[in-house]
Amino acid sequence: MVANFDVDFVVLWVDDTDPSWQEKYNRFAAKDLLDEKGARYRDFEIFKYWFRAVQQYAPWVRKIYLVTDGQVPNWLNTNHEKIQVVDHTEIIDKKYLPVFNSSAIELNLHKIPGLSEHFVYFNDDMFINRPVSKKDFFSDSGLPKDSAGLNAIQPAVDFDYIHVNNMMIINHRFNKRDVMKKQFFKFINPINLELNIYTALLFFWPKFTRFFDTHYPYSLLKSSMSRVLSDNETAYVTTMNDRFRSVNDITIWLVRYYSLATGMFSLRSPRFGKIYDLYSATDRAVTDIVQSKHKTIVVNDNSKFSNEEFLDVKDKLIGAFEKKLKDKSEFEI
Repeated sequence: MVANFDVDFVVLWVDDTDPSWQEKYNRFAAKDLLDEKGARYRDFEIFKYWFRAVQQYAPWVRKIYLVTDGQVPNWLNTNHEKIQVVDHTEIIDKKYLPVFNSSAIELNLHKIPGLSEHFVYFNDDMFINRPVSKKDFFSDSGLPKDSAGLNAIQPAVDFDYIHVNNMMIINHRFNKRDVMKKQFFKFINPINLELNIYTALLFFWPKFTRFFDTHYPYSLLKSSMSRVLSDNETAYVTTMNDRFRSVNDITIWLVRYYSLATGMFSLRSPRFGKIYDLYSATDRAVTDIVQSKHKTIVVNDNSKFSNEEFLDVKDKLIGAFEKKLKDKSEFEI
């Protein structure tokens, strides 16, 4: 059975070498106080392979929405019927612009004009790595695919504040005992593999500590996202007022957490994808790209890289993608 609904892809991208963007950023840069700022903006110059992978491995996608701050890759075929470039001004109130906070930008994706009810959100470091179908992202009935598991907050870097902010809302909105009773067979299930161990260890803890975050492309419903953010307007406004990432922010993960708490999702194995911290796993990431070990992969930059190391890793990634996706896609000029 083939799901009889359309699915769109949404991806965010920024070109930190763009003089116009740099001018805007430099006007407010003093307020960019959290860690890893360099790793958040710099470009490995592999984005064209994201589009090549979509064409090769997900030709069924209806539309691809590229969300940017007035930027368009110079190689992108914006006249292609599947491509729609969305400027921040189209989805974000001008009083919040310019905004460099990806958490804030993500909270407005459901406002994209023409976006389908079912969509998959990608960071620009999330790549489709071998053939995928709609069923990898949504069930036949239209529920988002996800992996259910409990986890604990383990503070180590500034970014960990988001887990606290998101989970505070979940604990105010939901009773953990009721959720775990109703969703028992989604949280304890063979499909979840090793996540069952984490869940079992935290099952009887009275409050949610954290859900397990797979950090793969996010399967989302536009209506659900609108409803969650409407229900949490104060948290939304607080995040939107943060031009850069802040300890006050919530994220799009909150939408996913609501789905987990309400059972409005369909189970998917956590082995669906793999995330690689390039600082410690560049060679493994390259191998996965070339050998297509996982359906999706994430290649995470790391602020610990020196400029020389960054350039070396960039060359390795480009080399791997060239071996696999050397032919120009129809999405390129």
